[in-house]
Amino acid sequence: MCCLLAAWLNLHAGVSRNTVNAVLKALDLIVVTMLNLTYAALQAADYEVGTQTPKIGIPLDIRTVYARLNLDPKIHRLFCCPICFKMYPLDIALKKCNYQKSSRAKPCNTDLWSFRHSKKGHKIQIPRCSYTTTSFDSWLQSFLNRPSIEKCLYKTFIKTQNPAPQERMYDIQDSPFWDSIRHNLNSPHDLIFSVYVDWFNPLGNKQAGKQISCGAIVLYCLNLPLEIRFRPENIFVIGMMPGPHGPTVGTIHHILHHYCNSIMEFELPGKSMPTSSHPGGTRVSARVYPNIADLLGSKKFTGFGSPSATYFCTWCTLSKEQVESLDYDSWQLRDGNTVKAEAQAWKNAVTLSEKENLFKQNSIRWIPQHDIPYFDPVQHVVLGMMHNTLEGHLEFHLRELWGLGRTEKKEKQLTQEETERDQDEDVTGSANDLNDFTMDDVDDDNSTPTATPGPRTRSQSLGSLSSLTSQALQWDVASHIHEEDDSDDPDFKDLDVDTLFKLTPQQIAHFRHCISEILLPTWVERPPRNLGEKSYGKLKAHQLLILFTVIFPLIIPELWAFGNETERKLLEKFCDLVAATNIIASYSVTPTEADDYGKYFKNSMRELFPQYHSLPNHHYAMHNPEQLKFWGPLACLSEFPGERLNGEFAKISTNNHFNEMELTMVRQFGRKANLNVILNETNYEDDATRDLLEILAPVDVYEFAHDPAIMSSYEVAQFYKKYDDFKREEYNTLLHYLNSTGKEYYTAYPESMLYQSPTLLSILQPVVRCIRDFNFQGKTYSNIVSHEAGSHIQYYIPGGNGEHMTGCIMEIWQLPLEQKLSTFLLVKEHLPLSPSQKVKSPYVWAPCSILQSELVQRNLASYTYLIEPHHIICHLAVYKRPAGTYDIPQETMSIVWSLNRGHRK
Repeated sequence: MCCLLAAWLNLHAGVSRNTVNAVLKALDLIVVTMLNLTYAALQAADYEVGTQTPKIGIPLDIRTVYARLNLDPKIHRLFCCPICFKMYPLDIALKKCNYQKSSRAKPCNTDLWSFRHSKKGHKIQIPRCSYTTTSFDSWLQSFLNRPSIEKCLYKTFIKTQNPAPQERMYDIQDSPFWDSIRHNLNSPHDLIFSVYVDWFNPLGNKQAGKQISCGAIVLYCLNLPLEIRFRPENIFVIGMMPGPHGPTVGTIHHILHHYCNSIMEFELPGKSMPTSSHPGGTRVSARVYPNIADLLGSKKFTGFGSPSATYFCTWCTLSKEQVESLDYDSWQLRDGNTVKAEAQAWKNAVTLSEKENLFKQNSIRWIPQHDIPYFDPVQHVVLGMMHNTLEGHLEFHLRELWGLGRTEKKEKQLTQEETERDQDEDVTGSANDLNDFTMDDVDDDNSTPTATPGPRTRSQSLGSLSSLTSQALQWDVASHIHEEDDSDDPDFKDLDVDTLFKLTPQQIAHFRHCISEILLPTWVERPPRNLGEKSYGKLKAHQLLILFTVIFPLIIPELWAFGNETERKLLEKFCDLVAATNIIASYSVTPTEADDYGKYFKNSMRELFPQYHSLPNHHYAMHNPEQLKFWGPLACLSEFPGERLNGEFAKISTNNHFNEMELTMVRQFGRKANLNVILNETNYEDDATRDLLEILAPVDVYEFAHDPAIMSSYEVAQFYKKYDDFKREEYNTLLHYLNSTGKEYYTAYPESMLYQSPTLLSILQPVVRCIRDFNFQGKTYSNIVSHEAGSHIQYYIPGGNGEHMTGCIMEIWQLPLEQKLSTFLLVKEHLPLSPSQKVKSPYVWAPCSILQSELVQRNLASYTYLIEPHHIICHLAVYKRPAGTYDIPQETMSIVWSLNRGHRK
């Protein structure tokens, strides 16, 4: 128990190693003292006890705890060049890197070794750089030896081998992609993975700027259900690319050789491996298909040119001069086999000039993945909806088109251009020249870092943050890197503007009021209340999503629906943007909705803002309909889990030891993952340890995979000791509901006309426990008294053949039925507006009818519905409006159900 507590403190609570060691020593002292006192008392009472108290053996160091709990992952460190990342064996006698970009190029010639003084003063030669990796074989064995994982794998296998015919796709397992590989899935142990790659600042985004960067390559098992797919214990970190600057487009192939070798080890037919259900071994295979990354990471990882390259698109051959084209049918789509052939030609080129000329023809470089037989470099690349849509289009709309958060420099540039345009008609040509310049192909091999190393001052103690930054900058990187790093901003915006639209202060004030007053459930992060001020900074992707799909739909129609022509057009384009965002961010999709996305997105900006030139990011979005049709909902393949993982890595304390930073992050993450398995999946026989696990891990994340817990007779009796008064009318409501679902319960009141002579088990006991809130599928639902924001819901009508409505939870009941704890919700419906009032609501008319919103009365219905948790569709966001809003004489509420995000349809 002490070991579990110490490991949890260090890995989950973030308590430092020194502090945890102090806690272990304190626990040892407390336990020993208690035992000594107990023995002394027993001896004083003439009990026969030993002369010495037993030794407990509490570890006094957290590293001993890790060893005792077997938390350490199996890690390998590969010796590599710090500049080009070419791998070398540790016993090599070579002093300098001999890598050549081509047979005629100069060698890298970087020093491979550095020296460190041991504690005894000896000078030790150590590698300057190491690539930290973990064993795929070892991880798979641990992964498949967990019964809960095998249970999920078998469920997925049965479901996907006999799929029910349906148009709506809820996950990649329902998609045409999965259909295309089904013939290779002959057992639950034929595993399909996606790969995520990203670079992050291990010191945090606000420290050391972009000077230091590490890159993680991780695998997600797509055979697992979404509920647990991205849990730390179910993620395999295949490697951590070392800093300070990471590999470039010209050197990343050295890192990717190891990645490819690792996954090809389990290529079909696979290899024998013991699992929880097959301890003697069974065939296990693994393949990696979807490649997930932000735009620049994806380009580097898959061998395509950056967004500034001549042929800037991964999925088609459109050139940068044709970026304005929105006619998808006229585009020539890339073909995977052709790309592989072109990449092989680039690899076979003898000189750098030949490679450069080939790259200019197609913007393709060779990378090791091209040698994987089943890998399609076009079809298997996912366009990340987080960066493309949320941090791309929504941010562009907010800052550039609406002017909310434009910098002073940007305002001056825009104002100056507008003034010049009024004075001279010829400026249009100059502006077009400027646009051509910004789209020039900078995908060359001559860029170098601009950071200049500085000496370490006396105040920069070794191990400090300033010392670490100084160490990173003192690497002789600038003199060695000659290839371009694809660091161009894909969302670079030209300044060709005819009309400068900007939200008024009054409109911004309405936005802020809505943000402050809107009722949001606790799991939704509220955008900053000072939106538009300089201090609010850059919005996070989730905040942008909430702002555009939840907040704005409740306030913008109020501002623009009955305004002038420009405002009505702005509203129309806004609604198109929201509709497109709701589709791309949904956890379910149909082919029809995918086509609707293309229509909504194309209309969202072009007609109202034709003066803004299309950007590569806008072009990429035009490929989203086909991505949705092939992969299913892109939200299931988004960058959100990877970004959270980056945050996990960045929070790990590394003591600013630069050479060991990647090792520490991978090792601590592996330990935390292994501890999660113990906390969530290990069944201990003693009650004390089980009670401790419930304290350390109170939420059962694998509850969805378990059958409902059976209550013992003792637990049922304990429940009935504490109950609330159950009104006769409410009791009859519950009895009627239960019998309407096909169950057979009898009343406990003999005077009732329904009374018969049932057995005791079939009598509905007239006791219930009223609770304030409960957790369902990871979200907390409350009654209206305890937390109104968590009580407004959209729900299915029981027995209504899929019909749904909105309402508010008034009471939550719990009681044991058939030895299972059951939950029931008493809900009052939101009252609709009268017909004469409803026509005044913008949500019943185009374009606002696609905003997933409605205007309802402030008062709730007098009647109630009784529902169960599985009837809940989603929480609602609610914005209460005063009388007179939309010329309606009574108080109303604007409600939106986009928080559902396609989970329930």
